[in-house]
Amino acid sequence: MSSVAQDEKRTLKRVDTHLPISLQWKNGKGLIRRTRGVTRDLSRKGLFCYVEDPIPDRQAIELDVVFPTEMTASTPLALHCRAVTVRSEAKERRFGVAASIEDRQQIDLGSDGLEPERRVQSRVKPSCVVAVEYPGLTAQIRDISPTGAFIADERPLPLGRRMDLRFRLDDSGPTIEVHAVVRRVDAQIGMAVEFIQLTEEAAARLVKYAGHNGSTP
Repeated sequence: MSSVAQDEKRTLKRVDTHLPISLQWKNGKGLIRRTRGVTRDLSRKGLFCYVEDPIPDRQAIELDVVFPTEMTASTPLALHCRAVTVRSEAKERRFGVAASIEDRQQIDLGSDGLEPERRVQSRVKPSCVVAVEYPGLTAQIRDISPTGAFIADERPLPLGRRMDLRFRLDDSGPTIEVHAVVRRVDAQIGMAVEFIQLTEEAAARLVKYAGHNGSTP
């Protein structure tokens, strides 16, 4: 076997590894969808993972895989990739997804002061009070990023609860509506939520808001 063929085979070899992964895509209605899960195996050209929500075959996606400090022997890293799903399968309450990676970019999470487990984007503290409404309740957003927020609520909803949120980033702007899921609960303090479905317009406004207001870890 030639050295070129050996190098190619080595490049395509997958390694069994269980790492946090988050995925984003645009569905047929033009809405941005997000889900997360854990990898089963990974190579330079592809991966297989188990996630919370199904993703169609041949779907263009973006994904982030986080490598913690114990694997990098330095600072935690993330790989941001553009990929295409090639196969999906249902397994109990999870969905298996195989994806072919088209390109990737390395992100040093430690240098940005980001949490090493799953968050790849920093959150910012609003410059004014941002009230948020969800079924039967009203609370206040303590910090926010393009993909999620922390809601100050002494009676947070249970982990994994999904709900619709409504809020305004400023008094003059239109209301932003997103579908979210509770990712972390701090008893008698609040809950961290991830925005798992929203319009492109809402996503663009969140990105612009976070950029204009700086970042905090």
